[in-house]
Parts: sequence; C-alpha cells; structure tokens
Amino acid sequence: MRTHTCGDLNSGHVDQKVRLCGWVKNIRVLSETLVFVHLRDAYGSMQLLAEQSRMPQFAEHRRVLELLNPDTLVDVCGTVVRRPENMTNDGEKTGQIELLVDQIQVLNHAEPLPFSPYIKGKLPNEEVRLAHRYLDLRRPELQHNIRLRSKTTSAIRQFMDDNGFVDIETPMLFKSTPEGAREFLVPTRVDPGTCYALPQSPQQFKQMLMAAGFDRYYQIARCFRDEDLRADRQPEFTQIDLEMSFVTKEDIQSVIERLIQRVWKTIKQVDIQVPFPRMSFAEATSKYGSDKPDTRFGLEITQLSDLIPDEHTVVEALVIPDGAELLTTRDLVPFNDLVGNNQKNKESKLTTIHKVNSQGVTGLSKSTLISRWLAGSSDVLDQQQRQAKLSSLLNSISAKSGDLLFVSERSIYVTPANTTLGRVRSLAAKALQEKNALTIPSDKYNFLWVEDFPLFTRESDDAHGKLSATHHPFTAPVEGDLPLLNTDPAKVHGQHYDIVLNGVELGGGSIRVHDPAVQSYIFKNILEHSPSVQDSFSHLVTALGHGCPPHGGIALGLDRLVAILTDSTSLRDVIAFPKSANGRDLFMHAPSVATKEQLAEYGICVATPKNGSRKPSTILATDPAHHEK
Repeated sequence: MRTHTCGDLNSGHVDQKVRLCGWVKNIRVLSETLVFVHLRDAYGSMQLLAEQSRMPQFAEHRRVLELLNPDTLVDVCGTVVRRPENMTNDGEKTGQIELLVDQIQVLNHAEPLPFSPYIKGKLPNEEVRLAHRYLDLRRPELQHNIRLRSKTTSAIRQFMDDNGFVDIETPMLFKSTPEGAREFLVPTRVDPGTCYALPQSPQQFKQMLMAAGFDRYYQIARCFRDEDLRADRQPEFTQIDLEMSFVTKEDIQSVIERLIQRVWKTIKQVDIQVPFPRMSFAEATSKYGSDKPDTRFGLEITQLSDLIPDEHTVVEALVIPDGAELLTTRDLVPFNDLVGNNQKNKESKLTTIHKVNSQGVTGLSKSTLISRWLAGSSDVLDQQQRQAKLSSLLNSISAKSGDLLFVSERSIYVTPANTTLGRVRSLAAKALQEKNALTIPSDKYNFLWVEDFPLFTRESDDAHGKLSATHHPFTAPVEGDLPLLNTDPAKVHGQHYDIVLNGVELGGGSIRVHDPAVQSYIFKNILEHSPSVQDSFSHLVTALGHGCPPHGGIALGLDRLVAILTDSTSLRDVIAFPKSANGRDLFMHAPSVATKEQLAEYGICVATPKNGSRKPSTILATDPAHHEK
C-alpha cells in the first residue's frame, strides 16, 4: 500500500510523490483553509499539511479530517515539501519537511481510547494498561524495548552460530521432578490422573544432548515456574541456555564474556573489558552481604569474630559514613523495619543500630553485642578502660563521630543469598544517593563472576540440619573436595558460577556431575531422596553411565538482560505480553475457569474445601467413578 514509512523521509525526498499509512496522533485546525495532522507509524512521524489553495476537493477532505479521532488509521497521498524556515522542528527527524496532502482515506476509524499511550504524565495504573496491552505497546518506550529485545536476540544467535553452537529445541511437555521450584502441571487424557509438567528449564534435556554427542548446544528457551511473583519474576520467562562438552568452567566463562562483549557492543556501542573479576561466595557474602554484590560503591562489611568467640556464630559490622548526621529519624524507619523483620524471620539473631559520637556510641543497652563484649572481658574494667577498648574497636572498623553503625549476629549454618547487613547496605546506598552523599554511575558496568559456592546448604539453623542442593543436584563437586562427600559433605564446594552485573544476577551455571556413581551417591546418601524420587531421575543416571562426556553449561535470563540494556525497572516493560503482579493475563483473561465437561474429560474433580474458603481444591481422579459428571 505505502511507498515509504514516516521514518524513511528526509529533505532528499522534497518534491517527490509518496504514499504513507499510519495512525493520526493529533489534528490542528488553524483556519477554514488550513489543517495540520501529525501522522505516526512504527518508524517515525510526519506532519501532514492540508491547504485549500493546493488541495483538490479540500472541503470534502477537511470534513474527514475534522472527524478523525486520535489513533485512527489513514492512507495519505501527497508531495513532500520543505517547511517554512520559521516552522522547522530540529527535535524531529522529519522536522525540516512536511507532506502536502492530495488525498486522504480512512482505513480504520478508532473509537475513543481508554487512555492515550503518548502522554507520560497521564498514564493509568499498570492493571489498566495491561488490560489494553495492544494500546500500551504503542508507547514509544515499549516499542523501543521490544525492538531492542529483537536486536539483542539476533546478536546472541549470530554469536552462537559463529562459535559452533547448535540451536536445538527441547520439549515443552516434561515430567514433574522434585528439584527446583513449583511447577505448572498439564493434565492429560492419555491416562486419567497423570500430568505433564512445563519445564522450569531444559536442564536434564541439555545434559542428555551432551550424552548424545552434541558438543555445543544452545537455545532461546521458554521456561515456567509457578512461584510467588516479584518485580523481577514472571511465571513464564525466557533464558539463553547453553551446554558444552569437554570443558572447564573457565572455558564456559570465556564464551559468556565474549557473548556479553558482542551484545554490549551491538546494542550500546560500549566496549566491555574481559576477563571479568572472580570472587568467592564466602568473600561476596562476608564483604558485601550478598551473593550478587554491587561493587560500584564501597560500604563494605567488616567481620568482628572477636566480639563473640563462638564458632557457630558470625558477627559483622557495617559503617555508614556520616549516616548519623545525614539520616533523620524518619529516614531510619525502613532500616528499623528491615532489621526487625530479619530477626523475626531468623535471618539474623540480633542486629543493633548505633550512632557514633565523640563519647563512643549510642544505644548500648545490656543486650547489645558491644555491651556484652565489653562486659564479658576477663578483666574488671573501669569506665576509662571500657572507653579505650570501645575506641579501639571503632578504630579497627574506621568508624568516626557522625557515622552510623550496624552490628549483626547470625548463624554460620545459614547460607544466605542476602544477609541482614547486605540488605542494609543496599538500603543505605539508596538513602545516601537521595541525600546526594553517594554517586553510583549508571553507565558503569561492573561484571563479576561469583564462584566457590557450597555444594549443599543446611535446611535448618544448626550443625546437624538436613542438607539440600544449594543450586541443583546435578552440580559437580570441586575435584579436590570429592573425599569430603563421604566424610563432611557440608564442607564440599561446587563447581557453580554466577554472573553478576551491578548487583543483579544475570545467570548461573555449573560443571555437571557426569559420573553415575557420584550422582547416585548424592541423591541417596547426601540429599537422602526416597527410592521413588531417586527413580524419577533414573533416566539421567542411566544416560550418564552410557559414555556421557564431562560437560557444563549456563543459563542467562534474557528478560533481565534486556531490562538492563533498556534501563527498565520492571521485566513487564521488556515482554510483549507479560503477566500482572499476581500472575494473570488481564488482556486475555487467563487463567480462566474450566467447564465441568473439560474437567471430566481430564479426570479432574474440583471440590470446595471444608473450611469454607472460596478457593477450590483440585483432585486428579484415577477412578472414573470419581469424575465429576
């Protein structure tokens, strides 16, 4: 239909006849003889000029223009002309030209819109926008994000192809397995009472591909997890998934570093330096209080092992420079709430907040760690000696008058992704930025590998708590720690690695167990899986025993990667049709209620709970007598 798009045209097209199709953005009727229309399409915008002296059948076309609603689709023919010098717009690509209209035809008249997607300050709440997602996607910001996502995916595919990877699709209908998050189940009519499960990741399939002899696999994979949602989570998401045979973790890390280089150069024209720094999990959690630390700023945590000589306890401190002077009582409310919630959730045993002054610190009640430390000395100390001992402690952590001091005590048997002081550190950085006391460059990209995770984690806060896999049960132990699997598995480190950028985990991977005996031992003796659970992994163990090579891989979150590249605060801004905060599709009205006939066909009976709750429970029935008729 059209000869050009709005984004095609420039001063070189002056005096040319063109045909454009697009949406009417706004109309300005300046007089009985002059009308301006702002036309836009997916590639740009163009000003249309309808003028009586130069347009055949002007009166008829003027009536059409006056009745147009915003976002009505029109087909326009005309001649490209230069704008008068005093009417140019340097802020637009087509600001030097306009289209002198000869003919205009309405392709599809738009009814009044529920909201305008072009006025930033007047956008409705997210639920309204998600319910009319096709309108929300007309916003220039979302158009930019989705197009950049496509460009990012293209760059990734090109890189993988250049490096000998094979793009292989894996099944969407999998089986339920006990590892990982809660799954979405898909009932089947083949055998009433049985279900497929949507894959949380292609983990087992890609390991099978290594056993099959595909040296380098990758996939832009769709994954599903039925878990509680947050700003950075969706029930269905996309990951860049890859696996390689006959490799070390350094080989895989090198591939990912070069991939990141390619993407950042293609999308942002930024050169990323490699190799990325490496940091152990122990250093990340002890120094930054997080397994995904933001290293663009300081505020490092200090370990205070001398405060409580207890091998089962970690004591640490965080100093906020000038925090006592910068942060008001109102500013400290979120900090107090965070500390209180973490103690209630047993993420920390006790965390106290002190203001440092010339006399020492405030808030030294008898229960605080510092008071117990001072009182627990074997020597009887007078006030002057106590003051000197306290001053020595403050000097050791570089705390000065006017600073804010957090002291926290936590169990050594909890393997925290974020410690209490790690969360305080992030909150403090935000508060200091708001006070213009801390600058964190937004264009600084601190990539980081976090390694040497514990292979297993205690499920309870004691030395004898049951062990679970820190990541997943297929991660290989560090070779030097293999003897510890039999004697002290809690001390075994895994060959796992996370890639982190500015406090955000982009992805994670590991070298896998390829020895069937080791894999079976982990399932049975360390994780203490029941025979039925072990049987659910029998296909994997069998494949490992049929000549499976040493292998490893990684998965990067594509949604999160694109959110960073577009500076988006929500994953919903980089996904064309995302779910709402409570996991619903407000446009398609999904999930929807199944009919009795549909449920009966799949052998499902829905019963109202006896406690009177409105939320029904679902029963998969294997006996046809239990099917709802």
